[in-house]
Amino acid sequence: MPDTDEYDGRSRKAVGARLRLTRQAVGLDQNAFAEAAGLKRTRYTMIENGTNMPSIEAATLLCDRYHLTLDWIYFGEMSGLRTATSDAIRKIRYLRHELNEHD
Repeated sequence: MPDTDEYDGRSRKAVGARLRLTRQAVGLDQNAFAEAAGLKRTRYTMIENGTNMPSIEAATLLCDRYHLTLDWIYFGEMSGLRTATSDAIRKIRYLRHELNEHD
């Protein structure tokens, strides 16, 4: 697997990609993911699409609801995530990489 991909970095796009990956790892659509964290879907969609960076308040709501860390959301550091979450994220990343290798 390459060292860098769309999920690495600190840009709005990378943060959004990590949140999309996290949402997919927990198996929810955007509406359910946002609503369970106390965010409006439209606000969350703009974050996930990389249009807006999540505020600290929004990121904290996501951390509290999904046991994430600010380090994961803003910097891509997985070490503080629950094992089940990080394993699910790694599996999705691996599968996407494999699919891209065979295209």
